[in-house]
Amino acid sequence: MAKLPDHVGIDFGTHTVKAVELKNISTKPELANLGVQLTPKGVINSEERQDQKKLAEALKVLYANSKIKNVNVVMALPEFSVFTRFLEFPGVKVEELKKAVQYEAKQYIPIPLEQVQMSYIIIGFNQEKNAPRVLLVAAPRKTIEIYMNVANFANLDLIAIETESVAMGRAMFRSMGKKDCVMLDFGANSTDMSIMTNGALVFSQSIPIGSDALTQSIVNTFNFDYNRAEQFKRGYGLLPNVVEGKIYNALLPIIGSLMTEVRRGVEFYKNKTMSAAPVEYLLNGDGSLLPGLPEFVSKSLGVSAQIANPWLNISVDNKYKNILSKAGSSYSVAIGLALKDE
Repeated sequence: MAKLPDHVGIDFGTHTVKAVELKNISTKPELANLGVQLTPKGVINSEERQDQKKLAEALKVLYANSKIKNVNVVMALPEFSVFTRFLEFPGVKVEELKKAVQYEAKQYIPIPLEQVQMSYIIIGFNQEKNAPRVLLVAAPRKTIEIYMNVANFANLDLIAIETESVAMGRAMFRSMGKKDCVMLDFGANSTDMSIMTNGALVFSQSIPIGSDALTQSIVNTFNFDYNRAEQFKRGYGLLPNVVEGKIYNALLPIIGSLMTEVRRGVEFYKNKTMSAAPVEYLLNGDGSLLPGLPEFVSKSLGVSAQIANPWLNISVDNKYKNILSKAGSSYSVAIGLALKDE
């Protein structure tokens, strides 16, 4: 595959748009620039051109405020808009895979294949079944068109597009050196769960429970306004021994439901692959900064959970360190996009 030119990785979130520009990505990556900008309400994945223009305007403001000059960009598609499936093909030769994947995809993708852009990655080989293992990824062409339009309205050159989980996996592997882990990306409206083994993404799903649901639970329990509830969530989170455990107890039903869905995802992966799941969990995204979250995940799932540090092997100038000390894990997807080299 051809090498990509120098570019900026752009991650669209419900609340913020993040951009990361790296240099020397093939040797010793170094942060060249980064930026963050509030996302206009209700514009993510919108097919309305006015909403796409609003998102493009936010990108223009981000570029101006951050003084980013590079117009080549790589963007991520939201995980909830992408279909992913782990497949095995017993007895199928590598040169026959393309046709086999095309045939099999019809069973798993809920919309006509002509309406999606599809690709697959060979992620290993099952010796017992003599079967290549494949990760199928398909995105609706309408969704891809949205981000092409946004880039065009922002006068940027979209040189590649991929899923959030693929980008995050690259960041965990390249920056943290992690080959086997479960990645949880805590967003506003959903939590994306991905499994990486031997440095390759092998499973991905989006769970429709996000950090906004936690804030809403505090609103409902204490009749707080939203901003005050958000402050209490960020201040006390899942710490059971503060404010008499009241915030913890308000959040427990929501976070408990999320852990149940994570367990189900892991069991599905184990049953499908007949493999053990990694026990190291890396927590990413803005929602990962919830106080007490790593300890809660570790205890609830019987695993070792920690906040991810996607900046670990990236050289960062002192002027950025204060920003990254508070929200470093929220840049994982943007870093993964910036590290894409082909």
